[in-house]
Amino acid sequence: MVYEKRVSKALVLENNTAEDVARAMIESGLQKEPFYIFDMDKAYQFIQHFRKMMPRIKMFYAVKSNDSCMMLKLAAALGVGFDCASPGEIYRILKLKVSPQSIILAVPTKTPEWISYARQSGIKHATFDNICELKKIKQYWPEANLLLRIRVHADSVYDLGKKFGCDFETEAIDLLEEAAALNIRVVGVAFHVGSGCTSPDSYVMGLQQAKLLFEHEAKAGRKMEIVDIGGGYMSDKIDRIDEVSKLINKALDELFPDPDIQVISEPGRYLCDKAFTLYCNINTVRQVQVGDSSINMLYLNDGLFGCLRYNEPWHTVRRYKQCKEGEQCEPVILWGPSCDSVDRVMENVEVMLPPCTVDDWLVFPNQGAYTMTLASDFSSLPEPRIRSVISQKLCEKIKESKVFDSDDFFKQDISEPLPSSLPPLVIQSKVMDSNYTLKA
Repeated sequence: MVYEKRVSKALVLENNTAEDVARAMIESGLQKEPFYIFDMDKAYQFIQHFRKMMPRIKMFYAVKSNDSCMMLKLAAALGVGFDCASPGEIYRILKLKVSPQSIILAVPTKTPEWISYARQSGIKHATFDNICELKKIKQYWPEANLLLRIRVHADSVYDLGKKFGCDFETEAIDLLEEAAALNIRVVGVAFHVGSGCTSPDSYVMGLQQAKLLFEHEAKAGRKMEIVDIGGGYMSDKIDRIDEVSKLINKALDELFPDPDIQVISEPGRYLCDKAFTLYCNINTVRQVQVGDSSINMLYLNDGLFGCLRYNEPWHTVRRYKQCKEGEQCEPVILWGPSCDSVDRVMENVEVMLPPCTVDDWLVFPNQGAYTMTLASDFSSLPEPRIRSVISQKLCEKIKESKVFDSDDFFKQDISEPLPSSLPPLVIQSKVMDSNYTLKA
């Protein structure tokens, strides 16, 4: 699409909250399209809580989880590093004046073109998990500092071990020896327990295996100095990492007491998910018969091909208007705006809502991770725009960072709508003749 998809600037709030802004925009009647509210203070709180709970660990934000401009700028302004998984992500981060040494190319399998791009961009560190990758690195990036990615079994919503990571028992040592034979420097071990991990002890298992690989390299006269524990932290509450942080901190004290060993992590979902709330309005309510009962089908202006592609176990939806006395929730079907029949939102759960009309809005909290980055351009449907908001206090704290532009922060009436995402009209002075024109 040639027209602007996102709004990157942040509205500075003095006495209002993010919820106040959403309420004012909706109740003004001027906001017609779906939109996000990005609460920058909430993302800031999650970043700071992570640092408080795991002070030894350096964060490298997983850009793939949410690459919206103000989220990236906030992370950069707070000194967070970046986990990039493509040249496009590297480009986005370097444009923010971030040092290439604050980036790790954390995708274990890369094309030669990607490898060359990372090398020419000044990136120093990358991961690998197979011999084929080592041979490519030898040819295109021989001076790279590599981390061997191992597979760690865990209970996760998304099991990344199906695709990435070598087997600790049967492959890891051979890969380290092959790297040494190729004169490629392996500086550490990386693992990722999977996205949405519910087995905190999996991090301990990964650290134990990393320790054994460190010892193997030390015996061979080769030194490793980085442990990358990946991401995977649940995100629905700020204290979700409290339990796992205690296990990680204890394991680090026991297994890697040397302060010269750098420990990094790649949180994505945990930092951004809770800070973004999606608001969609209803454009059609249609009642249909299903078996012996009727059910309302609600047609929204965002859907499966937009930012509501996946329904995570912790995702919920509610009507914006408070329930009136006597109103009962009833099952509904949610449809997105495309002409595709698979465009059904939250199909795998029973959605219960009070009676809705075309004047109603629906609220989808916790929509900051893997939503807009997975949205498609199918049917030329635009993504919901983002209204970033920030408190005056946080703005004063970070606005002088070199990552921000002079006009990144502004003040205005909080009810002001976001710009329309409709494309400009095409006015034609001459029209080609066609045998397939519709009758007037």
